[in-house]
Amino acid sequence: MHSSSDSLAVRLLEWLARSVYHHRRLYFYPQILLFAACVYYTIRHLEFDMSRNNLVDSEKKYHQNYLRFKREFTGEDDLVTVIESEDHEKNRQFVERLGAKLETETNLFTDVFYKGDLKMMGPKALLFLPEETLRDLQQTLRNYRPFIESFSRATNLNSLFRLVNQQFRTAERKENAENESLVKAIPALTRIVEQATDSLNRPGTPPSPGVTALFGAGDEAEQEQYITFAKGRIYLVSARAVKEEESGAAVMRLRELVRATQMEVPGVNVGITGEPVLEYDEMRQSEEDSIVASVVSLILAALIFILAYRETGRPLKATACLIVGLGYTMGYTTVTVGHLNILTVTFLPILIGLAIDYGVHLITR
Repeated sequence: MHSSSDSLAVRLLEWLARSVYHHRRLYFYPQILLFAACVYYTIRHLEFDMSRNNLVDSEKKYHQNYLRFKREFTGEDDLVTVIESEDHEKNRQFVERLGAKLETETNLFTDVFYKGDLKMMGPKALLFLPEETLRDLQQTLRNYRPFIESFSRATNLNSLFRLVNQQFRTAERKENAENESLVKAIPALTRIVEQATDSLNRPGTPPSPGVTALFGAGDEAEQEQYITFAKGRIYLVSARAVKEEESGAAVMRLRELVRATQMEVPGVNVGITGEPVLEYDEMRQSEEDSIVASVVSLILAALIFILAYRETGRPLKATACLIVGLGYTMGYTTVTVGHLNILTVTFLPILIGLAIDYGVHLITR
């Protein structure tokens, strides 16, 4: 019985204690259902914010200036794939195949760049070339015009070589522009055959020969089309996520495409890098480490309880109540905030060490 001088709070707590004691099931099973609902909702809806920009107050003047700068100059957001091997043709095959895959994934990737081809610069690309280069290009096209006119009808490799054989068989036995063009095209045809042979030995869709193959250029001229380092030993492919919110999905998809391309072109060392990749890996590593730390701290707290009180019943019950409380906390966080970042993802193991104090007081009492 409570005294008439007790406060309203005391009387309410006494009523709650008696109600819980006499109607245990009415309180126990709803708690289990609520805990399960919180866990389910957290798994389905809790997101992880990988952007470092959200770690700074958005009202800060310097941060607003930085965000405006990033919107105008987006180079830091590039997803970069690095390909390395001693075989230049393998590197070219890899970047061509990976670049073609990225260009089809318009829902995730934009600004795909792996080759300084003129067609990637738009319809006015020739305006960027110096006059001397334009004159050389004009002369080269004039010299190869008979060859191009003869073989532009080819739709595949088989029809190309049928036309080549026909051209050799029907060529006149005298010097003329057409025969001279055909002779000059022999190195280009050799290069096309070599690239076709290499492609036939690999799975997947083979890339088309480079434009330098048409003019019989060497490896050095071909490498100048691509983003290369270390004399062609390293090639790069760059792209950006369509939206910043899609960076995580873009990183995962890029890794899938890299693995698929490695199956087609084995024998190369490939890795991806860039600020979005680093942010994604940091967040995933923090998430995994936080889960491990939470499980370890929960087990250690329970063991300390059991050893300190020399019993298992009440310490394990207190630990179970702590787990239920953690589920409620995660559900509330998901509803009110909706995401965790690289800092707040560590709150769970900290909360275990703090919240277990209530169990200590209760058991000691």
